[in-house]
Amino acid sequence: MHARPQDRARDRIAAAFLLCLLTVGSFVLWIGVPAGSLYLSSKLVDSLAGHFVLALPMTLAAMVAWGSALFWLNALYLRVTGFFDEPEDPDEPPRRIRGPLEPILIGSMIVALVALFVWFFVFAENPSMQVI
Repeated sequence: MHARPQDRARDRIAAAFLLCLLTVGSFVLWIGVPAGSLYLSSKLVDSLAGHFVLALPMTLAAMVAWGSALFWLNALYLRVTGFFDEPEDPDEPPRRIRGPLEPILIGSMIVALVALFVWFFVFAENPSMQVI
């Protein structure tokens, strides 16, 4: 059975929206989640050592949780576009298609790393003596 044109247009709009969410979410994974975790851990602990002890596992857990949400959005994108269909035979394992998440994650990671290096070597100032 063929889909009606308005259904196909709705699916294309939904797929484009999901691609935007995946792209923004990927940048948040590399930049926003670590920054947010560092900020939150600085508010929870008073000592510098405690800040770093808390920040590392908090950042890792937050990135795993955020990455899981991105994988869920990727699977939703594959369902909306029709690339991921459940197999007709229940004994048959489902086909796994990667979708757009992998290249988006790699591209956003490269952009985030370039931004970090530009900030560090061009715009960052020497730390104050209080940090050292």
